[in-house]
Amino acid sequence: MQSESIVWDEEADVVVLGCGAGGAVAAITAFDADAKVIVIEKGEGGGNSRLATMAFLCPTNNASAREHIKRLSFGTLGEDVIDAYVNWASKNVDYISELGGEAETCLPGASFPALSGSETMLRYRVKAKIDGELGGVSLWNLLSENLERRHIPIHHHAVAKKIVRSGGEIVGVVIEKNNKSLNIRAKRGVVLATGGFEYNENFKREFLAGYPIFAYGNPGNTGDGIKLAQELGADLWHMKAVAAPMGFKFAEFESAFIMRMPREGYILVDQNGQRFCNETGLEHYSMWMAVTSFDMESLRFSRIPCFLVFDEKTRLSGPITRIGHGTNRAYRWSLDNSDEIRRGWIACSEDPKELARKLGISSEGNLSQTLNAYQEACEVGIDEKFGRSKETLAKFEGKYYALPLWPCLLNTQGGPKRNARGEILDIWGNPIRRLYGVGEAGSIWGFLYQSGGNLGECLALGRMVGANVAAELTLG
Repeated sequence: MQSESIVWDEEADVVVLGCGAGGAVAAITAFDADAKVIVIEKGEGGGNSRLATMAFLCPTNNASAREHIKRLSFGTLGEDVIDAYVNWASKNVDYISELGGEAETCLPGASFPALSGSETMLRYRVKAKIDGELGGVSLWNLLSENLERRHIPIHHHAVAKKIVRSGGEIVGVVIEKNNKSLNIRAKRGVVLATGGFEYNENFKREFLAGYPIFAYGNPGNTGDGIKLAQELGADLWHMKAVAAPMGFKFAEFESAFIMRMPREGYILVDQNGQRFCNETGLEHYSMWMAVTSFDMESLRFSRIPCFLVFDEKTRLSGPITRIGHGTNRAYRWSLDNSDEIRRGWIACSEDPKELARKLGISSEGNLSQTLNAYQEACEVGIDEKFGRSKETLAKFEGKYYALPLWPCLLNTQGGPKRNARGEILDIWGNPIRRLYGVGEAGSIWGFLYQSGGNLGECLALGRMVGANVAAELTLG
């Protein structure tokens, strides 16, 4: 498409597609570098960033941090990208202060403390102004205030339909708003910050291990930006990388509820009624790895779903989810889980065989044997098969409760591949001129995910990308 033939409805130096944390920071940074900025947002704004629970990463700027992230990436990330990330992310706390916010330490730190350099993975959150305010809300409120203070225009409820290239360079975008098409010129460049693909079923089937996989966050994350970049010949990376704790999915809700047990009196069993892991030893963001094993005898993912089984004492100890997490934060889960039992979400029985029938477990006897074996392990204080620690072997008391448990996405990491400047690359490794990326749509986290990594990346690389795109020469 030749830009000379396009009638531009609006123009700016920089057009940012997506207004989560990454897009907001890029827009603020570009604006502060004297660029005129327009933001295109599919919904109300905030994306998954607003729905985050806790922290952003601010690593120590040293070789140990770089080596730690390199090991987490398992070869999926170049050292130049790691260098850029650590250089910018190590100043995240200072940046929060520059925006007028206050950061406070958020424990624990490293998600993988056994790896060398874990002491450099420092986590913080924006200090809440309201009691009980979650970290993502605090961060998003701070970013929103800064966007408003700068009077950066935002097209809400607008969908990017095409990124326009002319003469080998990106020159603008076509959006749809109120059923009308608008052409917006970008004289210096476009920033792709459209989020992940947690709600794109085709992408999940194609790229992720196991299915179905549900999600906790923003339903607007349908991989739009990935398709826009693919149309321009962009390479992809990290498409199988995710942050996915286990959770509950009910037909009444589009999004899932995260599993957060109030006590150790629980086990996980597969569709055959058998345990398959140390339930209390699973790393929170990598839980999905424990359930994606394919059963070659039954030709199914026999752990998708698996089943959470717990006792009366655990039921009475508190909600089996984190109240206020994700998209479903308006729902008030009952403190003793009784409302959810009445809803039919949680099965209940005094008889393991009856419970197995309610769950659809293939062998009623297997669940009874599994529960008996677990009780014996609790009595002797040794879990020979799965190595659960003595301190977490809580013997079951009273009735049995259970419900299906699914891998559920906090976010996906895959998308258009970027270089160390944040430029999106084509399939030959060459930058697509004047096209940059930040956030979930092509995140740097290529294999194991460090808690706080996505928000930390949005703050860090959002600044880098905002500065780089604003420094592009202005098109005539």
